[in-house]
Amino acid sequence: MSVQTIVIVGGGYGGYAVAQKLASKFNKSQSHQIILIERKSHFYHSVAGLRTVVEDGFEEKVSIPYDHLFDKHGQGKLIHGTVIKLNKNDLIVRTNDGEEQNITFEIAVIATGSNYPRPAKFDAENKEDGTKEIIRQREAVKNAQKILIVGGGPVGIELAGEIASVYENKKEVTLVHGEDNLLSPNFPNKLRDSLANQLKDLNVKLILGDRIDFQKNNIGDGLSKLTITTEKEQVIESDVQFVAIGAKPNTSLVESLNGSLVDENSHLVKVKPTLQLDLNDEYNHIFAIGDITNVPETKLAFRAGLHADLVSKNISSFIDNKKLEEYKPMKETMFVTIGKKGGAGLLPMFGGLVVGSMMVRNLKGKHLFVDKYRKELNAPTQ
Repeated sequence: MSVQTIVIVGGGYGGYAVAQKLASKFNKSQSHQIILIERKSHFYHSVAGLRTVVEDGFEEKVSIPYDHLFDKHGQGKLIHGTVIKLNKNDLIVRTNDGEEQNITFEIAVIATGSNYPRPAKFDAENKEDGTKEIIRQREAVKNAQKILIVGGGPVGIELAGEIASVYENKKEVTLVHGEDNLLSPNFPNKLRDSLANQLKDLNVKLILGDRIDFQKNNIGDGLSKLTITTEKEQVIESDVQFVAIGAKPNTSLVESLNGSLVDENSHLVKVKPTLQLDLNDEYNHIFAIGDITNVPETKLAFRAGLHADLVSKNISSFIDNKKLEEYKPMKETMFVTIGKKGGAGLLPMFGGLVVGSMMVRNLKGKHLFVDKYRKELNAPTQ
């Protein structure tokens, strides 16, 4: 019996997890070769990445090497490179060394994630370049008097909280958000009010129900002095600017396979409840997970992990010609930290239970899951 190939494109929260699970699954039988393709040399633990703005050396904790990814999970293969062409049963990857390889596969998982402005995510190919950018950003914050954050979703709130809780009254932090309260109206007012009040207690200035037109206000790299006028003509002076809106799903690879697979409005990949590509049954052997999917849920790292759990099981079922499980989005669940000690969260029970800073601090704020993900990637704890 010939060895079949399962290829995973993208080594983010969902991609590396499904690669490990499949490598463990087929380690004994050796019936399938598991290949993970990831451009970056290190996994960037973005859930904790915002703390790099205020804590010296924290980048060492959140930049996690892929070198030991399969140490405890069988015989998976890691290729550092970029997929430049995806076909129905094969792809072309350009390695970081410039070599092009053609890989034929029986099953594929597309986990290409999303792009988001720094410091939530970084695009650097290697740790050295990423570290330089992090330090440059942190030094700019140290030297700034006035800091502007555009966007009052989870990232904007957490970033404001990290800066304001560390520097207290030494920095003027302003947060602009288009809604009349933080987050979106999909979340309970109790949660939104709690987060707003905690930021106000840290002297963060909230400008709500207003927006910034980026075509009229060129922020650039965000590390220079800038005067911005909002749509309601409020003038804001700042030394450093952070954009905490505008996540862009990386769906171009799937779109190049077949444009009908990507929703023209949301730009997300159409998937079946089984997380297979949704175009009749033509691409049943290709799965998609994480931020790129049109699953109706908030795009969060832990959900990509849930996708990985389901897809690893479904691939086994697919191979064995068994019925596949369907993914059922859970109700909104979120922990939003405000520094190491503050924050609020939402749990799915009782129709949506809002929890306070004590639970958020103990479950997330103190550690931001750093040791958890370093352990999962078989890297030394910091």
